[in-house]
Amino acid sequence: MQTGLSVSVPPPTFRRRYLVFDVESTGLLPKKRGTSNAHPITAYPYILQLSYAIYDLAEKKVIRQYDSYIDIPDDIVVDEFITSLTGITKEICKEKGKPITEVLEQFYEAYMFCEGIVAHNLDFDEKMIMIELERNRAAILDTAPHCFMTFNSMYEKVQGIDRYCTMRKGTDMCNILVESKYPGRPPSKKWPKLIELYGFLFDGATVEGLHNSMVDVLTCLRCYLKMRHGYNDTNLI
Repeated sequence: MQTGLSVSVPPPTFRRRYLVFDVESTGLLPKKRGTSNAHPITAYPYILQLSYAIYDLAEKKVIRQYDSYIDIPDDIVVDEFITSLTGITKEICKEKGKPITEVLEQFYEAYMFCEGIVAHNLDFDEKMIMIELERNRAAILDTAPHCFMTFNSMYEKVQGIDRYCTMRKGTDMCNILVESKYPGRPPSKKWPKLIELYGFLFDGATVEGLHNSMVDVLTCLRCYLKMRHGYNDTNLI
């Protein structure tokens, strides 16, 4: 008589290093035009600041941080609303910014080092990096063509890269209801802002300096650790 399981069950994969990242940009992505998503590359916003942290779940600490402003082209405008939100001006970008190609290569190296990626509104931050890769395609092909492996879906599938969006995962948790624009329809849950998610997770606490991408990264990381691992790293923020 045969006993026990006939099929072995592999243990769950432990992913050790997570890349948490955020960008600040000149604006939002352009809206769809009818049934087409097509827009010229010039219609898309530019990254003004890119930051990331690599967190080691085994050691329970940040093992690498990166934060850089971007030296945007001379003809790109940083409007007053963006400056009021982020504190970033055209002058800051020109004086402190690095070439976007250099920053994208730094990000690629961090991406390849990690087994999971985390962001608050991951779709937007990922798209912004992909936009900059496309916008600077010729220069990147010349100096760092490997950067086009960033966010490659087949690579992520084969390597088992984990993805976690704190905004989407936090929607049911925060349960923030908004009235429908259409009469008779029930309220719907809105995606929580990072500050709303942080307040929910940490007893109404707030964070100073949000919309600086480095502050956002560390805030997002603390939320992620609490949401997914039940761990409150008070050293982050």
